[in-house]
Amino acid sequence: MKKWYNDANKVVNLIIITILLIIVFSQSFATSNGFSLTLLGSIINHNSTYLFVLIYFILLKFKFGRKYFNYLNLILIFLYGLTTVTSLITLVQSFSLNTVLEFTINFVLLVYLFHTMFRGTLVWDEFKLNNSPFNELANENQYYIVLVLTMLSLIVDLISTAVLRGIIISLLDAVFLILFGRYIFLYRKYLDEKKIDSDNEGNFDEVRKSIDNVVDSAHDKVQEVLDKTDIDEKLQAALDKTDIDEKIVEVKDMVVEEVKETKDSAVKFVKEKIDDKEEVVEPKKTTKKKSTTKKTTTTKKSTKVKGEKK
Repeated sequence: MKKWYNDANKVVNLIIITILLIIVFSQSFATSNGFSLTLLGSIINHNSTYLFVLIYFILLKFKFGRKYFNYLNLILIFLYGLTTVTSLITLVQSFSLNTVLEFTINFVLLVYLFHTMFRGTLVWDEFKLNNSPFNELANENQYYIVLVLTMLSLIVDLISTAVLRGIIISLLDAVFLILFGRYIFLYRKYLDEKKIDSDNEGNFDEVRKSIDNVVDSAHDKVQEVLDKTDIDEKLQAALDKTDIDEKIVEVKDMVVEEVKETKDSAVKFVKEKIDDKEEVVEPKKTTKKKSTTKKTTTTKKSTKVKGEKK
């Protein structure tokens, strides 16, 4: 008897039920908290992806959906491409463990879808996806990656959520991701059994060699530049030329010499001023002698007059 998680029809039915529960609980929680434009926008952003995925899986139940299965897969991949870009923008705007896990899960699911749903189509041959490096990841490994990331995200949400309705929504989101990953796993397993584009060779080795060559080339270029410039010798020479102690001594000697010259100039200037003063005083002494002579002459004249009277 086939187990339920290996039955694609049962997995699809569970996915539809889970999405319906997520939408119903989101709407009921929104109504209980009161209506607001912010809350409405949050609900639309949360449920828009689920609505499109719900339509995708409901269409698979009908002949129309099975007929245009590849086109529906193209729309689904495009939708998850937009979701991945949106989560990347959210990660840039507000970096946290929760946003990192959300972006990582969306990116892993996008790669998983891209390398599964395009097998057996013209896109696979057109873009030569048989040489994609992600082909080296086995189907089980990719599913386990989705499972582990989903559980980590659930743990973070449960820790950061203190409201019961938030816990219920987080649990339902985790169930959906696990079931959706299982659906991709089962379809890829079906492709492998039918051998549809199953001869794929990953080129991780070639990518790694290319990266190693680029790194080695860059290292050689840097080493070549270092060898040519000889940084150690250049640096030592620069340090020798700009020896701080020698520069300080030179400045000190220069200052002392300038002070000495200034002092000598000041002393010389003072001496010259003193000499000039002495030269100005000497003419006054000569004037006094003249006045003495005049007095003497006057006396003689007066004496002479007196003699004559006698």
